[in-house]
Amino acid sequence: MAKPPQIACPADVTVTSVTTPSQAVTYTAPTVTEGAPPVNTACSPASGATFPLGTTAVNCTATDAMSRPATCSFNVTLKGMSIGAKKYDAIGDSITLGENGERTLVDTPNAYPTKLQFSLEESYPGQGVAVLNHGDGGKRIDVILANVRKFVAADNPDVVLLEGGYNDLFNDCGNRPPTSAVCRETINNGVPIGLRDCIRKSREASRNVKFVFVMTLTPPGPVPPGAPDDRRISSDAITQTNNRIKQIVAAEGAVLVDVYPLFLGHEAEYTDTDGLHLRPAGYQVIADAFFAAIQKTVPQTPLLRFGIR
Repeated sequence: MAKPPQIACPADVTVTSVTTPSQAVTYTAPTVTEGAPPVNTACSPASGATFPLGTTAVNCTATDAMSRPATCSFNVTLKGMSIGAKKYDAIGDSITLGENGERTLVDTPNAYPTKLQFSLEESYPGQGVAVLNHGDGGKRIDVILANVRKFVAADNPDVVLLEGGYNDLFNDCGNRPPTSAVCRETINNGVPIGLRDCIRKSREASRNVKFVFVMTLTPPGPVPPGAPDDRRISSDAITQTNNRIKQIVAAEGAVLVDVYPLFLGHEAEYTDTDGLHLRPAGYQVIADAFFAAIQKTVPQTPLLRFGIR
C-alpha cells in the first residue's frame, strides 16, 4: 500500500513597498510526495489571489486517491507604505474647481482634486490624506496668486498643487494667432511669471510646504457646430505658454506635471463642448498625472502597523 501523502509548504512570503490596500501575490506551489495517485493539492487563498495589507495565512491540503489528507501552512505578508505628505492644497481656476463645458455646473465628484484624494486614500488608507479644492472659476493668475496667499497660510499644507492661466490667455489671446502685443506679454510674462510668484508665495506663506507641483495647460478641444459657447484658446498660445511654464518650474525647483501630451489625440474625449473645460475623463487624466508625480516625488516609508480596510 502507498504511504500517506506528505506536503511541504514554501517559505513565508513577504512583499514590501505595497502602495495599495491589496495586491495579487503569486507563490510557489507546495511540494507533495508519496500518496496513492492521483494526489490533488489545493491552497487557500490560491496563488495569484489578492491579499490585503498585513499577514494572511495560506492553508494547503494534499489529498490522495484513498482520501488521505496532508496539510501545511505558511504566511503571506504585505508591508504597506506611509506617504510623507498628508495635506494638499489644490489652487487654480475652474479647471481645479471642476466646471463642465456649460459652466453652469461645478461637478465636484469629478473634479481632479476629488479624484486625486480617492487615489491617495486608496493607496494610503487610514493615513488622513486630504486634498482641499480651492479652485476659483473665471479668475486670472493675479487672483490665483492672492488665493495662494490666503489658503496656504490658513491651511498649512504639506503640498501645493497649482494650475492657472486659462482666463488670462482666453481674454488676451482668444483663438487667434498669438501675435498681438497683449497676447505676447501674457504668454511670455503674465502667466509664467504669475505661476512663478505662486510657487514662491506657496513656500513663503507656510513653512510646512514641502513640495509645489505645477500643471501645464491642456490643448483646446473641438467645438460642435451651433455650440452656445466657444472658449477655445489658440493652440500656439497654449504650447508657447507651456514652454515658458516648464522653464519657470525648473528654475524654481518645483515639480512639473505635464498633462498637455496626455490630451493630444484625445481632445474630443477629454474636453467638453466649449473647447476648454473638461469632461470627467479629462479630469481623471489630470488626477492620475498628479498622483503619479506625487508617488514619484513625495518620500514614503514602510508602515509599522498595517491598516486594513
